[in-house]
Amino acid sequence: MPSIDVAGHRIAYEAYGDPQQPLLVLVHGLNGDASTVAPLAARLAERFHVVTPDALGHGRSDHPASFTIEDQGRVLNALVAALGRSSATLAGISMGSYLVAQAAILEPARTDRLVLVVSKAHGTTSSSAAFAARRGVDLATLDPEAAMALLAEALWSPDTPADRRAELLGSMAGEQVQLTPDEQARVERSLAGFDLRPGLGRVTAPAFVVSGASDGLNPPELGRELADHLPHARFEVYEHSGHMLAYEETDRLVHDVLSFTAGD
Repeated sequence: MPSIDVAGHRIAYEAYGDPQQPLLVLVHGLNGDASTVAPLAARLAERFHVVTPDALGHGRSDHPASFTIEDQGRVLNALVAALGRSSATLAGISMGSYLVAQAAILEPARTDRLVLVVSKAHGTTSSSAAFAARRGVDLATLDPEAAMALLAEALWSPDTPADRRAELLGSMAGEQVQLTPDEQARVERSLAGFDLRPGLGRVTAPAFVVSGASDGLNPPELGRELADHLPHARFEVYEHSGHMLAYEETDRLVHDVLSFTAGD
């Protein structure tokens, strides 16, 4: 897995598609890494050179003792520059969407278009930790399998059968780097009390915000609120998805992202 020094940190990433194509940076969700968005990246490489970094504190990138969402945004902008591009399309899933939105706030000219999947504009902590806390559980004390079982009702649409869920989870588990409880706690601290709303008006790029109708972590009303704070946003709800939208309705998402980035 290649890596690159940007903004004082070593960032690991994977790359897909023709390097001569326009750049799209795709960022994974909480406690994931580049492997968890690999199937989507491969599909988007039809039209883009897709780079999927391990976010700061995740995967094979640096795991500093302390970092913020602003640090994550600076890293993404520096990554675009280090790859020799003046700008790129930025796309993120769940936590990844907060990071790419922060990057667009910090340096609007570096973002050509913004794709925000199962997103929100603010939170006291991560959506997963907040959901677990409402059920009296500390997510950091659970192993990945137990955490996924707890979060299942918030993650999936009722339209996604159990065998399909198991198939999707199995396809994501192979190469993923599992975070230690201490590393998970650092990530949680980096998201504590984040609020993108004051800066969203500075984003100049067209944005596509998409929510899953059955998302129990970042429900559609939070996606709508985010879109309302962006100057040039299109908002859609996928009726047959939960928080796992990128895996439940991949074909539709790929079609919509490619249409959006083409200006359709």
